[in-house]
Amino acid sequence: MERLKLEQSGNVLVARLETPPANAPGAQARAALFDLVGRALPASRARALVILCSGDVAEPAARPLPADPAAEDGLAALCSALEMLEMPVIIGLRGDATGAGAELALAAHFRLAEENARLGWPDITRGGIAAGGGSQRLARIVGAERALELLLSGGPVGALEAVEIGLVDGVVQGDLQGAAVSLARRLLEAGAGPRRSRERSEGLADRAGFVSGVARIRKLWAPEPDSAEAHLVECVEAALVLPFETGLAFELAAAKEVNRSEAARALEHVFKAETAVLRSADATARPLRSVAIHGTTPQAADLGHGLLAAGYEIVLSDGDARRLRAGLSRIGARVAAALAAGLLDPAGRAAQLARLSSASAPGHCDLILYGSSAPRNATASGIVGFLREGTVTPQLTNAALDMGDACALFPASPENAAGILEILPGAQLSQESLVALLRLARHLGWQPVVTSRRATGAMAGRLTEALLLAAEHLLEDGATPRQIDSCLEAAGYAEGPFRMLDRAGLQTFLARRQAAAAGRDPRDRHVPVLERLAAAGRFGRAAGQGFYDYPEGIPEGVASGEVDALVRQLRADAGVVAREVSPEEIRRRCHLALVLEGVRLLEAGWAQRAADIDLVAIGGLGYPRRSGGPMYEAGQQGLSTLRDRLQLLAKTEDARFWTPPAYLDRLIAAGERPGA
Repeated sequence: MERLKLEQSGNVLVARLETPPANAPGAQARAALFDLVGRALPASRARALVILCSGDVAEPAARPLPADPAAEDGLAALCSALEMLEMPVIIGLRGDATGAGAELALAAHFRLAEENARLGWPDITRGGIAAGGGSQRLARIVGAERALELLLSGGPVGALEAVEIGLVDGVVQGDLQGAAVSLARRLLEAGAGPRRSRERSEGLADRAGFVSGVARIRKLWAPEPDSAEAHLVECVEAALVLPFETGLAFELAAAKEVNRSEAARALEHVFKAETAVLRSADATARPLRSVAIHGTTPQAADLGHGLLAAGYEIVLSDGDARRLRAGLSRIGARVAAALAAGLLDPAGRAAQLARLSSASAPGHCDLILYGSSAPRNATASGIVGFLREGTVTPQLTNAALDMGDACALFPASPENAAGILEILPGAQLSQESLVALLRLARHLGWQPVVTSRRATGAMAGRLTEALLLAAEHLLEDGATPRQIDSCLEAAGYAEGPFRMLDRAGLQTFLARRQAAAAGRDPRDRHVPVLERLAAAGRFGRAAGQGFYDYPEGIPEGVASGEVDALVRQLRADAGVVAREVSPEEIRRRCHLALVLEGVRLLEAGWAQRAADIDLVAIGGLGYPRRSGGPMYEAGQQGLSTLRDRLQLLAKTEDARFWTPPAYLDRLIAAGERPGA
């Protein structure tokens, strides 16, 4: 609930603003602040105003994006009214002030902050603009390049850094209210008036630097035309040449356009899906401080390094001394690389290594992760997690989760992305332990997704397999690996399916295919491209060749004539005559394959919500976030349309692969719209 409490301290009026989460004022708080400016403040005879924020440190606030940014009771009008007061306005920041909260902070004349305070503009991650005048005020204070970095990243800036760049006037240790009131009185004694952000010009002083900063950011971010990012670049650019009020109107017009866009609605869907998962993490849970990892696979060692960097105590264990040394060496190499890159200083390196130990078997820790099979008769004092690669979908029998407070963990991430962590809870996993795991995932930068207990593997793996099968069919029909990857990457995928295979290595995927070969129905369409590549010694990027060739100095790879020849032979063996495959067909069939598998995941009870499938596709496979996810898109287009498209493909391409399940008919009859 939003509240505004007033108290008089001599000639200073103190307003305590409680607007959880993230100090972002909603309609109720805005109305109270308008009343403060228009009625309570004049009646108080105060000569200075101090606003104290409530101090929540939280996930970004789920305030709706303003549909009418120029409304008389909107955020922009409030910020202008506050900024134009003829008395000093000091804001004291505790915790997070994001979106509307950050805009309100910029409208104040002076800003003090506790050390844990952070300012941020995450609205861009939802495809929108906060619309309080931030693009104009930030540019005038910190210049174009820094302003755009803050606005486009959506990430927070801490109090100490905010002081360095001029956003905050001081960091307070102790009594924030006392410090803010003291500053107000000193300003009054000195006869200092308002210091309005709209009137500041230090960020505009170097005009050539301002212009070049905009150009650098535009080149680096390469925003799509008409996107919120493109509009924000234009808004900041306008701050150099337009008067403040004109620049503010320009920002509000841009916000009105983008906040109602399809991209904003899709990103709002993703945002709500993410926060719905995290909402359960608000419950009480004992913190995890120590983690044992048994079975030193490369994945387990990499996770160990991530946990060390996040401040956890790590015990790496393996019954094989050689594997254990290799795992420790891998962690050591990651720590050394962080030191060499300047991400870690010698003291930080020493602190990390002091939290690392090794053993032949896991001991007593808050969380024990088994990267390989658990030792026979294993017992545990903490949470037990079976760590498996998400995109490979190893089948994990639920019996393996019956050894106590147990779960299966499936991390998955595309290239250069934080990724997701699917959590498959065992029958006896407590709610307290689940909350602790959700917090651990967020601490490591993963988006957690909790699967149903009916699942026997990772949703990311099933979606990956569906995408790969669709891509292999397109390959046999006449497309090339480069055409398929480039088409999907141009559509917003983090990486195409064949680049993903090369990065991960073909061996694991091939082993899974070979294990399933005995149970494969001979009527299923099978394109043996992985087998052909393996026979030619092409196992992926690490081997120097896979679907692409990887000469030294070209880590992204180049198209391979050998692979093209191999695929032509594969088509000839199957009696397939190559045809032209359009980019639109590639996008459509890959999208439909993911939606079809998503419907099957819902039917099988693996997914608790259709939105969870969207999160897995976005975070685990690199599906374009701006689209909202495959299930959201299908819901927007209508399930009847989806069924028609699948039935057409079943008639013209492959009936066994594309025939929609009867569950889809039930969804249509019930009027449901998964992901909508």
